[in-house]
Amino acid sequence: METKMNNVVNLIGRLGDKPTCRTLNDGARVANFSIATDDGYKGRDGAWVKRTTWHRVTVFGDKRVDYIEGHYAKGDLVQFSGRLSYSQSERDGVKYNNAELIGSSSLLAQANRDEQPADKAKAKTKTSRKKAAEPQYQLDEEIPF
Repeated sequence: METKMNNVVNLIGRLGDKPTCRTLNDGARVANFSIATDDGYKGRDGAWVKRTTWHRVTVFGDKRVDYIEGHYAKGDLVQFSGRLSYSQSERDGVKYNNAELIGSSSLLAQANRDEQPADKAKAKTKTSRKKAAEPQYQLDEEIPF
C-alpha cells in the first residue's frame, strides 16, 4: 500500500500591506502579499521575547483574487491554507532560496478597520428597538391557576 503524503500549510496572521493583484498574459488572475505571524520565547533574563516571521503568499484564480482585492487590506487578520512552494533566485551574484505559500483557501478572520460613527449609531438603534419590542412582565401579578 502506498503512503499518501501531504504538503499542507495553514497560516494565521496579519497582512503586511494591501495585496497586489494583477492579470497574467494568459488572462489568469494572481494576488501576491505577505502575512506576519508572531511567536516568542522566554529569554535568559526571563523576559518574553516576541519574534515576527514574514511569509509570502500567492493566490491564483479569478474569483479568489477578485474577493481578496475587494475585501482584504493591510493589518487584517487572515487565515490561509495551501501548499509550500520552493524556488531559487539570484541577485548580484548571490543565490537565494525562497519559500512561499500557494493559497488554496482563505478566511478573513477580522478586518482591521474601525466602524464609522454612523454604523455604531445604527447598531445602537437596532438594539434599543429590540429591547423596546420585548414584552414587559410584572412579577407582582397573580398567577391565574
